[in-house]
Amino acid sequence: MKKTIYIVASIILCIATLILCILYPYWNPSHLTDEPIAEENKGLTLHFIDVGQGDCTLIESKGHYALVDAGEYKERDKVISYLSLLGVRTLDFIIATHPHSDHIGGLSDVIRHFNPSTLIMPNVESDSWNYVLDAADERGVICETPEPFDTYQIGSATLTVLSPASDEVYSDLNNYSVVTMIEYGDTSFLLTGDAEALVEKTLVKSGFDLSADVLKCGHHGSSSSSSDAFLDAVKPQAAIISCGKNNDYGHPHKEVISALDDRDIPVWRTDLLGSIKATTDGEKIYISTNDTTTEVNQIPTEAQSETAPYIGNRNSKVFHLNTCSGIKDMQDKNKVEFLNREDAEKAGYKPCASCKP
Repeated sequence: MKKTIYIVASIILCIATLILCILYPYWNPSHLTDEPIAEENKGLTLHFIDVGQGDCTLIESKGHYALVDAGEYKERDKVISYLSLLGVRTLDFIIATHPHSDHIGGLSDVIRHFNPSTLIMPNVESDSWNYVLDAADERGVICETPEPFDTYQIGSATLTVLSPASDEVYSDLNNYSVVTMIEYGDTSFLLTGDAEALVEKTLVKSGFDLSADVLKCGHHGSSSSSSDAFLDAVKPQAAIISCGKNNDYGHPHKEVISALDDRDIPVWRTDLLGSIKATTDGEKIYISTNDTTTEVNQIPTEAQSETAPYIGNRNSKVFHLNTCSGIKDMQDKNKVEFLNREDAEKAGYKPCASCKP
């Protein structure tokens, strides 16, 4: 008798357990959510992902994500891994700026992995689109050709397309790059793909308000982009350059670095720093690397005290005592003055190993 009761009880327990497993998702809504399990992101974050000599930018706001380009095909696993570690499960949309492999080579696998609802791409024919379009067709992704002033939402952030118009004709594929302004609160970020000086001139003449807090320099810091008139119109407080270490093109070109230095615009480079994050609460912007976090509007300039006790080197990101021999041959344009150690360290500078400031 006891054996029979035990068998019946075991069967009932198994059935109850099975019912619990089936019903659990329905009374635990969080199990079904499409949002990342991690704490909800506040504001807006742009991830400038290091994909070597290429481009890839993830836009994140309030648990929503969009991707601009994905580097070369060989970088696809790195991009997928980066997004997956953030908890990204799907993308609201992807922008393929233009059909060059260092921008769209990795997109086909990214599309298959994250199933975006929309693929935004310029109106230009190229065989380079084939793999991307095959993946989009396979996943039922809607393909759109944007026009200037078209807007897209990513969480609480707004992305506005500035260029190109669908009827524009260029001789260089770079100039078909989808140029976008991303805004959240009082802050803004301008992404230009590989658009060159010709497009920059058109944008300046168009009457668009191009001013942005952070500029992602066009064409990996090539001298074909970041023209003087464009930089003066954008007036960025910080610049990002995505390029590969010791790349064959010499990016970023010295002319661009010089133009940025002349305007006291600090630069963050993926070839030197790896992946870079820019985060904003709508008022302040913080740029982070593996080692440092810097508030953009508190980056020190030469306008500080002439008797500042600490001198930083813009290139090496090292600060020295003002009596250190290490600053003797430093060019004036590379000098940054600090009133105290805290300011230097907050700006991402490390102390000199010789003078030990």
